[in-house]
Formats: sequence, C-alpha cells, structure tokens
Amino acid sequence: MTSKGGGLMAKNKIPKNRSLEDMFAGVKEELTFETADRDDEAAISAKALGKPRLRQTKGDLRKQFFTDDLQEKVGAILLDIKLAYYKDGVGDISLQVVKDGRNIVIKTAPKTGKHNT
Repeated sequence: MTSKGGGLMAKNKIPKNRSLEDMFAGVKEELTFETADRDDEAAISAKALGKPRLRQTKGDLRKQFFTDDLQEKVGAILLDIKLAYYKDGVGDISLQVVKDGRNIVIKTAPKTGKHNT
C-alpha cells in the first residue's frame, strides 16, 4: 500500500512497561500549591520569600473594599439624592461619611455658602 518514498509517516514505537521515573526523566516540575506535598511546604515558603512583593499602600488596602460594583450602586443612589435636592432648588450638596456601629452612613446636606442656587 505505501511505498518507501512517501505516503504514511513512519510508525514510532512507544516503549512499554516503563517506570514513572523513566517516563518523566528530565522533566522539572515547578512547585505550586497544587503540586506540592506537605513535605514541600518549606521549599515553597522559601521560594515565595525570594520573590519581590508588590508593596500596597494604605490607600490600596482601603480601595479594595470599594469595588467597582459597589461604587456604581452608591453612585446611583447619590445621583438620585442629588436630583431630589436639585428639584427642591438646591444646587450643591455636601457629603459626610459617618461610622455608626458596624454600618456606614453617608449624610447629605445642602452646601452652605454664597454659591447655593
């Protein structure tokens, strides 16, 4: 069916009855939390210590709680409040953030000063 000059590719023989060590000879596995055993914890810790860590500022730590979704929800509510003030003839409002136990309260009030409309 096939000639020596071409056609089908040569059939490679796959060795049978090889041990795991033989099959994975020359393969270096990177230690991660998925591949490590309990005995490897020290090696992983040492490796993690060698990596440069990104320094987080206090501002970064605070911002992680105010997610994009939360910002959108709070922004929509504040816009509704601002429009209600505008309908009452108040142009500018001030916001005050207060901690009330385990709750956060944003208090709104008309801005005092010369520029109220």
